[in-house]
Amino acid sequence: MAVRRGNAANTTALLPAQVPQVWSGGKLPPAVLVLGAETALRHQALDGIRQAAFGDGDGGMNWIVFHAGEAGSEPLDPARVLDEACTLSMFGAGEPKVIVVRRAETLLNLKDPREIFERNIEKIPESAHLVFEVAEPGAFKSTRLFKQLEAAGAIVACESLRDRYGHETPDSPLAQEVVKRARAQGLQLDSVAVMVLLERCGSELGMLEEELKKLAAALGAESGGNVRVQEADIARICADTRLPSSFEFADALAERDSKRALEALGRIFSHGLGDYKKPGKVITNEATISMQLLGAVTYKLTKIQDVQLELAAGKREDIVFKEQRLFYEARSSVQRALRRHDARSLRQAIDALFRANLDLRLGHEKQEVLERLAWNVCRGAR
Repeated sequence: MAVRRGNAANTTALLPAQVPQVWSGGKLPPAVLVLGAETALRHQALDGIRQAAFGDGDGGMNWIVFHAGEAGSEPLDPARVLDEACTLSMFGAGEPKVIVVRRAETLLNLKDPREIFERNIEKIPESAHLVFEVAEPGAFKSTRLFKQLEAAGAIVACESLRDRYGHETPDSPLAQEVVKRARAQGLQLDSVAVMVLLERCGSELGMLEEELKKLAAALGAESGGNVRVQEADIARICADTRLPSSFEFADALAERDSKRALEALGRIFSHGLGDYKKPGKVITNEATISMQLLGAVTYKLTKIQDVQLELAAGKREDIVFKEQRLFYEARSSVQRALRRHDARSLRQAIDALFRANLDLRLGHEKQEVLERLAWNVCRGAR
């Protein structure tokens, strides 16, 4: 696929906020990939593409949306999409035509449909543009079509803004995005308020934006205003929608806080596990939950053991934490755990983890195995 327009030298993915400025005025590439797990950012990217193509208008009949992964429907035929792109519009003559394929991973992860698009994109008229929306790319990232779109600078990055391990801080990308969107609603969130909001409502940007709208309406905020949000306002107005992550259980376990560990475990098995890599996704399969919890506990205990050994060897604490890439809340959590453990208790915790893994493989009841793990690790707390 040769690039017929757009900036071929730009191999860095655009952010959603950059789209209207970069691609307006006829600079929209022939094919665009909106890629990432964060739903709110994908919606923002699509709005930006519409603005780049149609300015203040909404495109009308020239903005066409197909759903490749719609439940209960026939698989979307690539020929149908390409035919729509190559058909002259009866409406809005002179305007560009944009064809959006939502949940496009169901097509692009299949060899035959993907190759049809590869062969035919250059045959699309100059005024037409294809937009593929992909939340979970899977193997698509290793394909020729993906690499061509990447080389053309035609990818909009909409990845989750969460920290890699689910730890949020006031200066994390997610927290800063929430503060920015709150400001647009006329709300002022300080570092305490934004952390309280994340703790109560979770990490899905779309859900957080809905809660910001509720706060703005309830507090009488207006765009451009400066209404300060208090913790009590969040508790009174915002819904408690946060799903626990696997690291909440692991952190409580590592810190030998049996009450917090068992409460997190009960909530996880009752309501599901939040997937920090895929905002909005709820994991309810007990086998998957168990493996993710064991993985988080293994990572946490191993990290604590590594830090403990380095400190025992005489290294300075700040150097050790920097080398282990532990910052902010992750560092504080490890420090709290170190105050609750010596070398012997850590070995006992790792032995308990090994027994839990074995019990799960033998088919023992999963929640019971993890409750026993929590008890075995926490019972010797000093």
